[in-house]
Amino acid sequence: MSYCNNYYKSIIVSFIASIFFGIFNGLSIWMVSSLIGTIMNSNDIGSIGSNDGSLNSILETYINGLIYSQSPIDQLKLVCLFLFIAFVFKNIFFYINQTLLSYVQLNVIKDIRNKLYTKIQNLPLDFFDKSKSGELLSILLNDITSIRVAFTKSFQIIFSELMNVVFLLVMLFIISKKLTIVVFAAIPISGYIIIKIGKSIRRKATRSSYKIADISNLAQETIMGVKIIKAFNMKKNEVKNFVKENFIFSDLLYKQAKLFNLSTPINDFIGITIAIILLWFGGKEVLENNSISSDGFIRYIMFLFAMLQPSRRLGSGIAAIQTGIASAKRVNSILDLEDVNVNDNNLINIDNFNDKINFQNVSFQYQNANQYALKNINVIINKGETVALVGKSGSGKTTFSNLLLRFYNPTEGKITIDNQDFEIFNKSSLRDIMSIVTQEPILFNDSIKNNIAYGSNEINEDLVISSASTANADSFINLLDDKYESIIGERGTKLSGGEKQRLSIARAIYRNPEILILDEATSSLDSESEKLVQQAIDNLIIDRTVVIIAHRLSTIINCDKILVFDNGEIVESGNHNELLKLGGFYKKLYDLQFGSN
Repeated sequence: MSYCNNYYKSIIVSFIASIFFGIFNGLSIWMVSSLIGTIMNSNDIGSIGSNDGSLNSILETYINGLIYSQSPIDQLKLVCLFLFIAFVFKNIFFYINQTLLSYVQLNVIKDIRNKLYTKIQNLPLDFFDKSKSGELLSILLNDITSIRVAFTKSFQIIFSELMNVVFLLVMLFIISKKLTIVVFAAIPISGYIIIKIGKSIRRKATRSSYKIADISNLAQETIMGVKIIKAFNMKKNEVKNFVKENFIFSDLLYKQAKLFNLSTPINDFIGITIAIILLWFGGKEVLENNSISSDGFIRYIMFLFAMLQPSRRLGSGIAAIQTGIASAKRVNSILDLEDVNVNDNNLINIDNFNDKINFQNVSFQYQNANQYALKNINVIINKGETVALVGKSGSGKTTFSNLLLRFYNPTEGKITIDNQDFEIFNKSSLRDIMSIVTQEPILFNDSIKNNIAYGSNEINEDLVISSASTANADSFINLLDDKYESIIGERGTKLSGGEKQRLSIARAIYRNPEILILDEATSSLDSESEKLVQQAIDNLIIDRTVVIIAHRLSTIINCDKILVFDNGEIVESGNHNELLKLGGFYKKLYDLQFGSN
């Protein structure tokens, strides 16, 4: 409910409107009963009501005095007028109440979704290493929608139905305390049934929310991998898997719906049973004991039946809220995680890189991993140096670059930049002086211009064009109909591999970083594309500190320093010629690629 604090004024006005709605709703029912009494007792007006000092008698005397002091036709006119006025004001206050509640509900859900998305963006990479993207999307979309429905129901219950039921119960108690005690006897029975059904609905809603997350993840994986599915003729198998998972989900929803639909008939059965009992005992009170007037009994029955509908909605609404509670638990499971950037604003900003980066006895182990990904790394990267990382897959090269970008912190040891510990610096400011070009270019379904300028608050169009030119990307961009405004599709699907990579390099050039990381930027390209991309990289690395992760040794022969990784350790270090003379691990890699001769 803390999310409602910003909208307390709307909630207060809505609450006041719900009170007036209840008052005018009760008044309209009283007017209808008076209208019936006017018609039925037109020849016996004086017999209606007796002032015994009770609140019911006082109300009857006041309203009867207002109405029955007229001729029968004038009485009818007056009752009709009051009835019309009561219904008009009742619906005015109903509209105010519901509109303000809708405003609060939609804004609260918007705030929750924004907070959840912000939280996901601030979570560390190790969270994403062990989480399914489809499940996160399901929480962000499906579970938030379930919360919205439950939130709507809860506000409707608190500010509309509950207030209405309470007001009608008060009116019943005023008219007849004895009969209302019978009504109160049914409340714990109905409440017990609703609670039992609600708990069962919540359990099934929890299972169904996990299942729809599985379906979302399955759908996302198969859509992303549709080329492989088609190439390996696995369409039928994937459809079969989806149908199976969807059937389980549908079955869970059906069981949930059966329970949900059960609450209304049960409450109706209890309500009508109570109504029949009251008809019997109330009728006897009118016919035999004369403890309640016939007009009062008609009014009582009308208030009772008027209460059944909001009571029914109250019961079904409570059952619906259980689904939202299950979804809220999943949302809170994300919101309650420790925020990796929680103290980032209190850290120092770094404006530039002046001297060196030093890895001092650095070791790193991923969560739940059995062994270290990096072990006892000691290396210095001087400003302006081009340093290459080579080694077989899984040897620790990418982990090294991840520590450099502070996606993770070392498990042991420390990293310093200009003789100051990495961890005293704000992550955002560190990444402002760095940029990365990955093996698989990560582009967005946006214009070429916005992709190149990604990460910049203001777009400098001249710089966008010059960056594209330096990256050898302008040659294909200018052939497109919309040139720099061209939308490149999801993950850049409208571009070739070489074009995407050159666009990724243009983005790095636009950022103008002091430290550049190239993660196997040419390994997946054909010879022609590699040549163009390599030319773009050569333009990019001028006057920068560069870390290159490479499998193709031809691309790193001229590097100032080459670090050879094996099983998480640096086993050799030096330039190309020095490492060849050593005749060790690097020499073996070189001979494998170029031949021993």
